[in-house]
Amino acid sequence: MPTPICYDVQIFDVHAHLLQITIRLPANIQQTILRLPNWIPGSYMIRDFAQHVHKESAEDALGQTLAWRKTSKHTWIIAPCQYDFTFTYFVFANDLSVRSAFMNDLYAFVNGTSIFMQVIDDLDPKSDELEDFGINDDKIYVVRLYANDYATEHGWQVSTTLPVILKDECGADIYDHNESVLGHYQAESYADLIDHPIVIGAINVHSFMVENVVFEMMFTEVVDTDMVALLEDMKKICAHHLNLFNSDTPIKRYVFQTLVAKDGFGGLEHKASTALLYPRDSLINTAQTGVSEGYETFLSLCAHELFHTWHVKRIKPDVMVNPSLTLENYTNQLWIYEGFTSFYDDATLVRTGIIDAPAYANILAKNITRLLRNPGRIDQSISASSYEAWTKFYQQTPDSTNFIVSYYNKGGLAALCLDIVILQQSNGQHSLDSVMRLLWEHYGVNETGTPDNVIEMICRKYLDLDLDSVIHHFAHSTIELPLATLLPSIGLSLTLRPAVDGHDKGGISKATPCAIAFGAMHKAQSIGVVLTQVLVGSPVAIAGMTRNDVLIAIEDLEVSSTNLVNLLNRFARQHHVKVTWLRDGRLCYGAMPIQPALTDTAEVHVVDETVFKQWTQRKLTFM
Repeated sequence: MPTPICYDVQIFDVHAHLLQITIRLPANIQQTILRLPNWIPGSYMIRDFAQHVHKESAEDALGQTLAWRKTSKHTWIIAPCQYDFTFTYFVFANDLSVRSAFMNDLYAFVNGTSIFMQVIDDLDPKSDELEDFGINDDKIYVVRLYANDYATEHGWQVSTTLPVILKDECGADIYDHNESVLGHYQAESYADLIDHPIVIGAINVHSFMVENVVFEMMFTEVVDTDMVALLEDMKKICAHHLNLFNSDTPIKRYVFQTLVAKDGFGGLEHKASTALLYPRDSLINTAQTGVSEGYETFLSLCAHELFHTWHVKRIKPDVMVNPSLTLENYTNQLWIYEGFTSFYDDATLVRTGIIDAPAYANILAKNITRLLRNPGRIDQSISASSYEAWTKFYQQTPDSTNFIVSYYNKGGLAALCLDIVILQQSNGQHSLDSVMRLLWEHYGVNETGTPDNVIEMICRKYLDLDLDSVIHHFAHSTIELPLATLLPSIGLSLTLRPAVDGHDKGGISKATPCAIAFGAMHKAQSIGVVLTQVLVGSPVAIAGMTRNDVLIAIEDLEVSSTNLVNLLNRFARQHHVKVTWLRDGRLCYGAMPIQPALTDTAEVHVVDETVFKQWTQRKLTFM
């Protein structure tokens, strides 16, 4: 058995957000190369985690200082050493997200990619640069967690899905009654090491079991919700996913690790857990207040990330089977992975009875509205959006909506359309569920990686359906999705109307829509409204305004966030209106055309409850 590489993780200074990491390494007569990832799987953007590494030092077993040097922003080389040695560094943990490392007075949260340096075997002799073997090596890694006085005093505990070890391969006595010892764990590869987030804090954990799988809902603080109801809803979601893939589950224990905060939203999938960030006020669900929109969204987020246990963590694009964590890894398949999952997260809630048909229709209307208000949909396909995720989708500006489309949003709606088409063309024998099962059986079980045309191949080979042109339409072109045509076949209808005001996100409304187009998102100022997003070709853009301008008057009448709609309607019979705005401290003037408001707001109605119920509760034939 190879000598393990040991990481001692010490809660060093809670209030300074400092973690101390010590790597214990075997003697090496050649130089030792360490490298920290530049990005984390599931979040396709270069994060440069090494920027948070400080105070590096190296020392051999005799206490002698070793020489080391940096050869790149994220690579360290330690001089040859004939004895076992350590490399110690501090990580500044103050990024409240699901991607990196964060610590406050309540808990510490870390992803392996932000704290665990990878041991690189050698230099490439041809280029004298570091070889990139990806993340699937054959080394053994041990993690030892230690508390400081603050963490011990406040009773901090550990939540992680890293396998616990009973005997420390690094030689330390696990049962030495040292209160600072929080736990010892082992990973079988670097890929495994970085796939188990760690939470250390005064955590709250609630467990339940579904089909012999233990699930845990972990929160970093006590949440104001009906926990019994939450666990019952989560049981339904977990059972749905387990039954959908209908095979020996790849998990025996799964943890939903929720970082509770005032603001923030996010989720990041891992093989046996997910890291979630969610606002505490949005989790409220009590008998007195009833089910809130925020609570439903939390359930959808949990459903989304759990679905990734199969679809992303095991079924995955071929380039993500053993990716480089140094460089970007491009694929045009993200619409298959995030898009399909976005369809299933909301569909799961209605299939399990957590929400009813009108509630699902309302969610669907909001998703369609988001797409219709995204001008970039006519310029970029979702397969192109997938490929350009690194440079465009994950590096958005307020103007990005004019040029890009979301492979989550449109991808989810494309998945819905594909589900309906498969149902229609197979006479109800198959659906997208059939495709998911086949993806799992042929690509996920062995994690072989999917080619770009995997959906077309599966439909043709196993479902006897030629959907090449349909998939080209949905995924590789910018032609509008045929939602209005397809939805009636599942008991729904789609109608479009103008928005009522800037707060109208779509869905059925009895309020009178604004008759006049504006074309910008905005927020209140002490004087006027500041434009936060301006759509290309809109009346506001034609007038000459752009993002960050402050609109202060229309026809010399003061503008506010409360009277803007009334002012626009007041001048509905004019061809143009004079507009006045502030730009960088200067007064500017222009003429804004009066145009009819766009019908970019969706309403989805349940027109046949029986047909809709058949869609949500159908029994399908699986190959």
